[in-house]
Amino acid sequence: MKALPVATILVSVFVVAFGVLTSTGPSEAAGGTDIAWKSFDEGSLLATQQKKKLLVDVYTDWCSWCTKMDKEVYPDVKVKKVLDSHFVVVKLDAESDKKLTYQGSPMSEREFARVVGVNGYPTTLFFDEELKPITLLPGYVKAESFSTILTFVGENHYKSTSYKDYLRKLN
Repeated sequence: MKALPVATILVSVFVVAFGVLTSTGPSEAAGGTDIAWKSFDEGSLLATQQKKKLLVDVYTDWCSWCTKMDKEVYPDVKVKKVLDSHFVVVKLDAESDKKLTYQGSPMSEREFARVVGVNGYPTTLFFDEELKPITLLPGYVKAESFSTILTFVGENHYKSTSYKDYLRKLN
């Protein structure tokens, strides 16, 4: 059997390595979505650069409702469309000691969750383009309702009307 030329071997190694590096990450595979989840620091930077709002999905590994959101809500076409248009999205483990920076202070994801008032999972946090808190949404929300809430926040309706009045106008 002839030996393969070194160039062929190097190209093969490159192709395999590139495929591994660009494959879906664990959070995406677990959620079954193609949403580009970011770390808090990366998401914060992108949100301010792109003038988009920041959505932070606060979860724990043991939370069955968090998994249900990942499998049933985030993959929804309407949800993904609104997220892509108006938000940079972050996944944050409320039990993690991974470090982040919030309002100039270093802290763990666990500390951040406590500081912003998370006391159940899942919790969705909304920040404006300047990373000022807008609101906190506790619990599981079905896709149809979630896409309506995302539109309400994403299109700045919250600045001029109550959510109750917004829903009335939709119906």
